[in-house]
Amino acid sequence: MRKIVDGLFTGLAVFLLMSGSASAAVNPVEKAVDWAMQIAADNRHGYSQGKENATASRPYTGSREGPDYDCSSLIYHALEQAGFPIIEAWQQNPDYSRRYNGRQYSGDADTIWPDLQKIGGFTKYSWQAVKDNLKRGDILCDPEHHVAFYAGNGWTVEAKGVQNGQGGDWSTGDQGGEIDCYSAHGRGWTEVYRYTGK
Repeated sequence: MRKIVDGLFTGLAVFLLMSGSASAAVNPVEKAVDWAMQIAADNRHGYSQGKENATASRPYTGSREGPDYDCSSLIYHALEQAGFPIIEAWQQNPDYSRRYNGRQYSGDADTIWPDLQKIGGFTKYSWQAVKDNLKRGDILCDPEHHVAFYAGNGWTVEAKGVQNGQGGDWSTGDQGGEIDCYSAHGRGWTEVYRYTGK
């Protein structure tokens, strides 16, 4: 069964990468989505919220800044790969020092919108306003809980391993598919951040 699922994911990844490549020159967020898709297709990458967020009940192993990612660090690093200086914006965000004393290299789901505003070029929409007209590269967000890229054709690419119900011992890759594609709808998103250009 896992081989079938892996084959379906690989086929989906190739399809989404090919469908987005023609417009990559027009929309720089395409490069970010392509990078996230490549991370998701490579099982050397897993889910971690990093040592700075570890608790007794969730003793995270590994880093959240690569090769492992959590939901928000995947988005931050993907945008960086596409040339958006969002990590620099986060490190100028007052929350960077107030919350983490500079220990968390990239921001969270609830800091991504202020950081996108700082770099410019993004517009915020309510989920209800655009849910039936999503565009590849949209950043889907429930700021208190989760964030993902819309990859097109009703799918997201995201890191959400510890929430997939397969158990595990909090070590990287113990659940499989920790960074993967999921259905975009019925997920509790409240906001969508879309690159509309500067």
